[in-house]
Amino acid sequence: ANNIRGVDEQGTLRLCVDFKECHGFYGNTKWAKPRLVVKCDLEARPGYQTCKAHEFNDEEDVLASKIKVLAKLIGKAKHVTAYTGAGISTASGINDYASKAKDSKALQRPKLKSGTLARPTLAHRVLAAMEKENLLHHWVQQNHDGLPQKAGYPQHKLNEIHGAWFDPSNPVVAMSGDLRDDLFQWMLEEEQKTDLCLTMGTSLCGMNSDRMAETPALKSFEGKALGTVIVSLQRTQMDSYAGLRIFATIDRVMELLAQELKIKYNIEDEIYEYPDAKVHGEIHWGKQCVVSGQMPILGNLYQDRSKSRYVCERAYQQLDKDEKKSYELVEGKARYEKKDVDVFAVPYDANGKLVEGQRNKQKTLLLNLQVGAKLKMTDGPFKGEEGYVWMIKKEEKHILIVVYHDIKKKYRHRQRVPERTSRLFGRWMIEAAVNGKLSRLPFVNL
Repeated sequence: ANNIRGVDEQGTLRLCVDFKECHGFYGNTKWAKPRLVVKCDLEARPGYQTCKAHEFNDEEDVLASKIKVLAKLIGKAKHVTAYTGAGISTASGINDYASKAKDSKALQRPKLKSGTLARPTLAHRVLAAMEKENLLHHWVQQNHDGLPQKAGYPQHKLNEIHGAWFDPSNPVVAMSGDLRDDLFQWMLEEEQKTDLCLTMGTSLCGMNSDRMAETPALKSFEGKALGTVIVSLQRTQMDSYAGLRIFATIDRVMELLAQELKIKYNIEDEIYEYPDAKVHGEIHWGKQCVVSGQMPILGNLYQDRSKSRYVCERAYQQLDKDEKKSYELVEGKARYEKKDVDVFAVPYDANGKLVEGQRNKQKTLLLNLQVGAKLKMTDGPFKGEEGYVWMIKKEEKHILIVVYHDIKKKYRHRQRVPERTSRLFGRWMIEAAVNGKLSRLPFVNL
């Protein structure tokens, strides 16, 4: 509270600290300091390295200037990483940890029946659009909610370092638990690659993953990186490290940034589906391409005269003239049997390991996601444990599986595990597996 004072004729309460903590070292000393909008003397994250839960806003002209600086930094950067905490998802209805005031700006959100039904925020959708424009290269997410993927961000560029609701091999890690070794190693690699970190919605209270914000900030002092941008309504312990410090809601910042970068993002929030007939065309369940191994075949389907061999559009276009004469386009609606629905060919072996090299029918594994299909975990703390597909969720068509556990075992993620648990397998995980984008398949069929 000692850093909040009235500094203008109107008696507006502002943050009175060094201008670098208000704006970052790319800031301007002439910019007005952030205005207090919510006062709260409680600690943002009790027990951690945090500040009071006061909330501040930049004046509109200052915010506009900061957005221009941010856009220029993104344009200069070679490897941009987003590092996000719970604050990016509060507008979707998911609780955060640091918003303590009853009138907090972050708590103005919809009520959810379940966090797994949350829809991506504007910020999630803009970040997904930035990836498509090659303006965002990686994302380290502290949250577990799957909102980046629902917005269209690719799974293979997202490190869900603290666990994921939609990846059964990556359960949520307790505060006392250990991070998954492969995800931790991946984070260390990206930490060194990152020359600009967009840090949003995290209190930066001393988590291991805070290195994603800290390292590029420290490297910027030596001229070896562009640094770290921190976006949050509340102060953080790392504000003095920031190249650019923005006090505003994350959605507002990302809306203005999209305008400045002139990028288009999904205005309407559509339910993610895979496969999606609106995107991929006809879905030919049970038909496997003899060239690429793809199954089901999406879009145009070609069959030979014997009607026993099939190729997809891409494979057909790669055939020579004589080979094409052996195939004909199958017209009309796709025909299939119920037993073939939700069975996918994926380029992994029987242990869930990615098969390297050119894919074909012989180099694929069938992944059966039909209700009742038996499975065995191949990755994460539950590796080796068995289960089955329980149901296809009605709302968003994700796969719900049941896994049986050894209650005597001490799991590294340190969460209490009963004899069996139900876990979601996101539709985007299926697409990533089909395209060989997962480092390892979470489970295989028995």
